[in-house]
Amino acid sequence: MSAARVRRASEADSAAIGALHVAAWRETYAGLLSQAEIEAMSVAARTAQWRAQIGAGTARGVYVAEEQDGIIGFGACTSERDLALMTAGYTGEVPALYILRRGQGRGAGRLLMRAMARRLIAEGDRTMALWVLSTNAPARGFYERLGGKIVAERGSGHDAETAYGWRDLSALTISTDSD
Repeated sequence: MSAARVRRASEADSAAIGALHVAAWRETYAGLLSQAEIEAMSVAARTAQWRAQIGAGTARGVYVAEEQDGIIGFGACTSERDLALMTAGYTGEVPALYILRRGQGRGAGRLLMRAMARRLIAEGDRTMALWVLSTNAPARGFYERLGGKIVAERGSGHDAETAYGWRDLSALTISTDSD
């Protein structure tokens, strides 16, 4: 059971989200992406990105998962941006979901997915998809445990990505004993 609490992010969270984004990339993608790609991530650039997205409402919803000692994860949802996935009937998208390693396996990711699914449903979406690095086995397992189905693939080598889709977002909004 998670001790995390999920809430809508504010612009005041931008620096924490930017730092977490970079830290999560370094934890998650070491060995999966080139060291140059990982080192190119900048806290300042990610902070600016998230400040702009939260402030301008570019993302339809940005959420943080926090515990007593601070933010351990965040996620963002928006309208689907990939033409092939839109054509396949997916209208919502999760372009970002990151949980620090110390917060993984305790329900924070599930709580963030629930919050984003509820947001998308409230705005009229019933379906959602997201892209994940094909070599990121832990993330793929997480999405599969949440009922995501492989709906597309793109790229090759270390840049290959797999899309997971949900045809019924309401399934993500149900509480379980593991939350």
